[in-house]
Amino acid sequence: MKPIAEIADEYERNLVPLRQRRDALREQAKAEPCAELRCRLWHRVGVLDGMIYEGVSAIRAMRGDRRGK
Repeated sequence: MKPIAEIADEYERNLVPLRQRRDALREQAKAEPCAELRCRLWHRVGVLDGMIYEGVSAIRAMRGDRRGK
């Protein structure tokens, strides 16, 4: 069984490629001339933002950073 600190570190490492993918999609969406494709790309960016937010929240909870919140 892994200690919680090790799991939190693993979560944090897994967020790196998600952030990179989100940033790449954001740039692609800004440059996309087709409105329909641009909309789909922004939707994917939003999904990744949600995943990143949840991951960061989980990391904070595992590390005890949530002081009553």
